[in-house]
Amino acid sequence: EPHGLAVTFVGHPAVEAARGGRDPARFRRDHGIPDDAPLVCVLPGSRAEEVRRLEPIFAGALGLLAARFPGLRAVVPTVPTVAGPVEAAIARWPVPATLLRDAPAKYEAFAAADAALAASGTVAVELAVAGVPAVIAYKVAPLTAFIGRRVVKVTHVSIPNILLGREAQPELLQENCTAEKLAGALGRLLSDPAARDTQIEACREATRMLDPGGQRPSQRAARAVMDLIGR
Repeated sequence: EPHGLAVTFVGHPAVEAARGGRDPARFRRDHGIPDDAPLVCVLPGSRAEEVRRLEPIFAGALGLLAARFPGLRAVVPTVPTVAGPVEAAIARWPVPATLLRDAPAKYEAFAAADAALAASGTVAVELAVAGVPAVIAYKVAPLTAFIGRRVVKVTHVSIPNILLGREAQPELLQENCTAEKLAGALGRLLSDPAARDTQIEACREATRMLDPGGQRPSQRAARAVMDLIGR
């Protein structure tokens, strides 16, 4: 708008993609995950470099958590571009891990999970909409981080946190992205109902900002285009 462009806010696509309508018990049953097993949804990224940097750290965090939470399981939604390396990596993880290659199954996993550990990105919004308490992590090359900290002006990297102006989803970035710190933050979400509820409620607040109400974002987007064509 400051540059003279007409803008219509239609909402965020995650609002209609990730919200509700799943059967957590069936997901666990279909994948052989006990009903009482602590389940973490792990999302190490969709690009090869992200997976290369984050997967070993995520695996280390799961190893630390396994000592605290007997029976801990992981479910790992992935995308075709990194499915091979992710599948090879999780075979070495210290906890049983289920790989999901089917995109819609990701939302089933969200519904069944007790918490999530995710690379920063759109998935932070999807987890917020789905009501999954999450820890957001990211790590880049030291030179990239050096430049980025002098260019990037936002105070947070998670979109829900940016919207709220506070850290609802814990962000552990760069030198703070360690197995020990990730395990600590995720362990709190797995063991402290108050911490879980606080994050879930904050993410509901953020989700409301991304959903103007009424029609779905796709419907609002289509209507905006049709109105423009009509004019």
